[in-house]
Amino acid sequence: MWRSSVLLPTDRRQSLRVTTWGHTNRYLRHADSLAHTEIVDANSSGLLKQDATWTLRRGLADSSCYSFESVNYPGRFLRHADSRVRTATDDGSALFRQDATFCARPGIGGAGVTFESVNIPGSYLRHFESAVYIASGSGAPGAYDRPQTLTADATWSIAAPWAP
Repeated sequence: MWRSSVLLPTDRRQSLRVTTWGHTNRYLRHADSLAHTEIVDANSSGLLKQDATWTLRRGLADSSCYSFESVNYPGRFLRHADSRVRTATDDGSALFRQDATFCARPGIGGAGVTFESVNIPGSYLRHFESAVYIASGSGAPGAYDRPQTLTADATWSIAAPWAP
């Protein structure tokens, strides 16, 4: 496990683009409180563009890391629970703040950025079959934790926001 960090601007809107070959037109978005990836382009609906845009905040549990606040549902943050990534309102608990904080690391795919869970070191924000999880690649129960694709699927590109 490495500890170098990637510095990102905070309090700015950003979108996170998938870097996995063949899927680079997909972005991290939320729908029905769950995180997914979906194709987003200039012809996408305004709602999809808002769902795929996040305000990057200083980490709720560690100010040297980051939390992702929904643009169209202010006060709702990306967080993990039982490995699945979703949006939820900050309930003020230490567990919520930790679940909603990710440290930016150099992309394990060789470029971009990888987001490591602050409270489960070695587990990263990753997409699998359009759903978003935190995973370590340990092969734990659940196909989303397969080590074969972790490197590509846990690397993201910081992109211009779809919703200005």
